Formats: sequence, structure tokens, C-alpha cells
Amino acid sequence: MKILFPDASQRSPTAVGGTSDLRDLNVYSSAVLAHGGGGVTQVFTQPRGASIPELISGSLTATTNAHQMKYTELTTNITQAGQFGSALGEGSVRALGLDIENAYVTASTGALNTYGAGQQEVSEVMAKMFFRLLIGGKNQIESAIRHLPASGGINGNTFTTATAATVSVLSNGLPGSWRSLKVPILIARTDTVVGDLGVAGSSTLAFSVITGVGQPCLIWANLKTAIKGDAR
Repeated sequence: MKILFPDASQRSPTAVGGTSDLRDLNVYSSAVLAHGGGGVTQVFTQPRGASIPELISGSLTATTNAHQMKYTELTTNITQAGQFGSALGEGSVRALGLDIENAYVTASTGALNTYGAGQQEVSEVMAKMFFRLLIGGKNQIESAIRHLPASGGINGNTFTTATAATVSVLSNGLPGSWRSLKVPILIARTDTVVGDLGVAGSSTLAFSVITGVGQPCLIWANLKTAIKGDAR
């Protein structure tokens, strides 16, 4: 199968001439969602080390969970703000998925963990949120998140030994489903890459915890990408 790539003329001067490094890669970035979040935030625009954006009510406290505060290997592999840059190269996106961080349930009490999404949080995201990917300022795909299934995540059962307690775990579709693209999205290393994560209209997210940090959970935008990078 022939893979289409954008023009690679903007190569790094340290690259080996006439030779490319081909590989499969998940190109990903993330944001934090919490109770009362509304409007639009952006992913893929900040590199590792920058603060992770959060959609949250103005009356609540921003997340204090270390893994949700700054971009690391867990939350993005973008190293140049808003671009693939020479660290990645040219990309041909063949599928995309939106993954939601799951909360766990304490078996003895049935209580939800203080971060991550339970069934209410996942249902709210599915009901109210959309994703839009723009390359070089041009809209490439726009959809309700419910139509962009998870690229990975948790799948299985949970339980509690507490009396009169019901627990459940949901994900954005069956993990590993992806949204396949018959027409690949081509991204040059110097193209601006912006992912809009938004809550539709004037709606806000109604999570299960409405005080404090508001049950914060990560959401990842993940692009299944064939990369044509620089050989060194």
C-alpha cells in the first residue's frame, strides 16, 4: 500500500540527504476536564514541560494531581509548540481516537477515586463535547466525541464488597476501535497543528464532584500517524 506524505523540503540541515526514517507513531496531546467546564480549549499547541489546559468552572480549584498539571511523556509527544517539527517530521494520519482517563473504585467502599472519569463523567463528555482538528488553519475533521472512539483504555469489570453500592466503568467505545480515515490527513513538519476540544453551545460539564477540584480527568487526542522523519 502506498502511503502519501506531504512535501519534505523543510528538512533539518543535520539530516542525512536523500534518506528518510519511516515509522509508525501515535502523536498525542491532552487536556483536563472537570466539573463546570465549558467553552473550548486546545491540544497539540504546547510541548512537554508546559501546563496542561483545563476546562473547569471558574469557582473551583485547578487540579493538584501532578500527572495532570504539566505535559510529560504521559500526556504529549509534541516537543515543538504547535508543530511536528524536525523531532517528528512529515506525517500521514490514518486514524484518530479520543481517550478518557478512567477513575478506579475502592473495592471496600464503592467510592470513586478523586481523579479520572466514572460513568457520569464519561456520559457527560459523550453528551456534550466535540473535537476539531485543524492543520495550517484548515479544518480537517470535526465531530462529536461520541463518533471518535477510544484508541486505547480500560475494558473490563469492577466490583465492591460494600452493601447498597453500585459501581460501573465506562469508556469511549471499545478501546482500540479508532476512527479510521479513508483519506489520510497530511501534516508537514512546519504546519500548525491545533486540536479544539469543546463543550457545545452554552453547556457545561456536570461531573459527580461539584466542589474542590471537581473530579478532574485527562482526555487524550491520539493521531495514528505514519511518520517520514529525518535520518541521522
